[in-house]
Amino acid sequence: MANTRMNNAVDGVEAIIGYNFDDRFLLWEALQAAGSFVSLAGGAGNRKIPNGNKRLAVLGDTVLQLVLVEVWYASGQERGAFDQLRQRIGSNNNLNSIGIDARLDAFVERAGGTTAVSPVTMTATVEAILGAVYLDSNMESVRAVMQALSLI
Repeated sequence: MANTRMNNAVDGVEAIIGYNFDDRFLLWEALQAAGSFVSLAGGAGNRKIPNGNKRLAVLGDTVLQLVLVEVWYASGQERGAFDQLRQRIGSNNNLNSIGIDARLDAFVERAGGTTAVSPVTMTATVEAILGAVYLDSNMESVRAVMQALSLI
């Protein structure tokens, strides 16, 4: 990969999450805020990413919910405990805090003229990273990344 900025960002996030991507372009896509100037990612089929990481964020949110429901189910607790777990772990506020605490904001490709990563963008980025890990590997890897980020 010739793009030094991309390599540095991917290397940095891989070190934070403790997972090395086979398709590094998936992680690069996950780091694209809506409105960033990157419109194509390499890898298989040169995926178009005109809306940043939004598609991966939807997938990542779903994967996050699945892991949380598995954790809840294994606990044997009542249904209300799942709602509390989902709200505590999967809330935008928590995902934003997790991303900021892990310093993922340093690697987000922001929209032109934007100097800071908004809470909405940070939340989407954490979800998109989980979605990218899922596509690159499997649920076990997603769980390991969630543990590395202190989500579970």
